[in-house]
Amino acid sequence: MEYGENDQHSTVLPSDCKDILENGHLNSGVYDIFPYGTRIQPVGVYCDMETLNGGWTVIQRRVDGSLSFNRNWAEYKSGFGSPEQNIWLGNDVIHQLTKGKNSFLYVAITLRNGTKLFELYNGFSVSNEAEKYKLFLAGPATGTLGDMMFNPGDPYMSLSGIFFSTPDRDHDRSPRTVGCAEEFMGGWWFYYCHYAYLNGVWSSQSWSRPWYPTFMTGEDVRGTLMLIKRH
Repeated sequence: MEYGENDQHSTVLPSDCKDILENGHLNSGVYDIFPYGTRIQPVGVYCDMETLNGGWTVIQRRVDGSLSFNRNWAEYKSGFGSPEQNIWLGNDVIHQLTKGKNSFLYVAITLRNGTKLFELYNGFSVSNEAEKYKLFLAGPATGTLGDMMFNPGDPYMSLSGIFFSTPDRDHDRSPRTVGCAEEFMGGWWFYYCHYAYLNGVWSSQSWSRPWYPTFMTGEDVRGTLMLIKRH
């Protein structure tokens, strides 16, 4: 769903799905947002208007194995997939959406039996490409998945301050010759290598520890979701 004709000519362009919600659009769906502040750079995103009072922008979603997430740096930079199905929104857009803002991160994984578990983080942002899309997270973390991304009590599990890696750009902290992204075939904020990782090979044993210890293999996963919303 595109932003309406009357809305397009409003004084303030919607920068994210929270703006879309506050402008009176209450239905989940695909909308154009303008995170760069200009009409010449619209971004089509899926807005979740149901989860936790709505206004959430989908930055990652997987519903099946039809789209490979084993992509290179340039593809993760610009994004790939479709907003209403499988998607990585793109690191440049994610940076723009979180730059200078205090945002929530909502992560959900759906089991094969349909049960959905989630974790909500109080702070989330991604730096620019020059800083290798460094991830910043803040607590508290609450939910049913368990915190495997922030973990302030265990520096080997915390992803805050970790650079993004892809199979062709190794920025992890592992001393091994083969990078984590190459080994596990996808882009992510890998540490040494991971206890949380949503972009592995779909429905495969080679996708290890999607979310330790709840999900030990990708064979357990039916869907993943990452949402962000400004405070």
